[in-house]
Amino acid sequence: MRESLGGRGRRGRVPALVALVVGAATIAFSAPASAAEPARCTAMTEMVRSGHTIMVPTAMGSPLCQIGRAYAANATVVSRFQFTMRRCYPTLNLASPYSSEKVGDLYADGSFGPRTEAALKAVQRYIGTDPDGIYGPNTRDRMKFTTPDRVHCYGY
Repeated sequence: MRESLGGRGRRGRVPALVALVVGAATIAFSAPASAAEPARCTAMTEMVRSGHTIMVPTAMGSPLCQIGRAYAANATVVSRFQFTMRRCYPTLNLASPYSSEKVGDLYADGSFGPRTEAALKAVQRYIGTDPDGIYGPNTRDRMKFTTPDRVHCYGY
């Protein structure tokens, strides 16, 4: 009997069986790399919320997207997002190390750099979400956005 088991006996089978089960579970529950990567916001889309039309960052028509340093959107989306923070939260101080500057002073240059991240963190802190510097669904649900004419701000 030992020869048919490769000379391992019962003690050799248990670790091999555990390794086989763990390996199979790892493969079965692993998500492909593309599924783990969040969608990047690629457009600003008009949406009606509470009777007001607002401009919201979207990806392929869906508001389930992210903007951040590691989730760079195109320059037009970032510029409009920067303008939204400037218009809707002008008096907030940026997060450290730029805390002497106001969100209203942020340039809408289309580049998501450290000042834009500091502005977003200030907005996130103000609206009560995790100030991680990444715009996503939690931030979107509490943030204000500009109207298409860029005059007024309303919540999502």
